[in-house]
Amino acid sequence: MRRLLWLLLLPLALPAAEPQIYTWTDANGVIHYSDSAPPGKQARPVNLDVAPSVGPSPNMVQVADYDRLTGKEQADKKKELQVALITPEAGSTLRDNTGNVVFQAAITPQPPAQYEMRLKLDGKHTGQVKNSLALRLENLDRGAHEAMVEVVGENGTILAKSPVVTFYLHRAKVDNKPKPEPKAKGG
Repeated sequence: MRRLLWLLLLPLALPAAEPQIYTWTDANGVIHYSDSAPPGKQARPVNLDVAPSVGPSPNMVQVADYDRLTGKEQADKKKELQVALITPEAGSTLRDNTGNVVFQAAITPQPPAQYEMRLKLDGKHTGQVKNSLALRLENLDRGAHEAMVEVVGENGTILAKSPVVTFYLHRAKVDNKPKPEPKAKGG
């Protein structure tokens, strides 16, 4: 009989044993949770009868083109291409008797799918390659040269220009004629 009485009173005691949770926001905008209401704060009890939802809420929408809708795609497009001439390095001296020079560039961020790299040497367009970052010129004259590269898009617009790089090319003397020997004048 006693056990039956306890079994009948137990369901009445369970709601009283349920903890109460309070929430409030401080002056800095931080939300706090506690099992006791703090004195002097505008704390409100949290309704624990509502079960937390698992999975997507009814207000959530799956969007396939999230980047386009949020503008992230446009922000990525606004990142301008940058190109730099890696070789030859600025101020470097190259020694090649044949006058062959390899120009290498680097593009950041990722280059477009189709592009051309155009080389300007001493102010004149001297070479162009498609979808490559390396270009070789042959039989360059010795001396100082200024080089820069341009990345050109499919429609012919210049997407990026590198800074001008000055380098020096040393070659053996072209005319190896012997110097005339001084002749003695008869007298």
